[in-house]
Amino acid sequence: MEWCAFSAALADLRVRVLTAEIKAANLEVALATNRRIGIAVGILMCRLGVTEDRAMAVLSKHSQDHNVKVRTMAEEVIYTGSL
Repeated sequence: MEWCAFSAALADLRVRVLTAEIKAANLEVALATNRRIGIAVGILMCRLGVTEDRAMAVLSKHSQDHNVKVRTMAEEVIYTGSL
């Protein structure tokens, strides 16, 4: 009986560790993406002479209009300086 309880607890811990590892990886990607979007917003602020909120709105709108993810559009802004 003890072996079954131990085995079940070990299986539960494995699932928890795997879940935590996946969540950590997703958070790392989100953080890196957020930084890149922030850089693109800064570039647009300078190029367009607008506020941070307006630059983010422009980036988001352009992303929606072209059916491209914001992070992809941000990379374009970073590399080209424009949308």
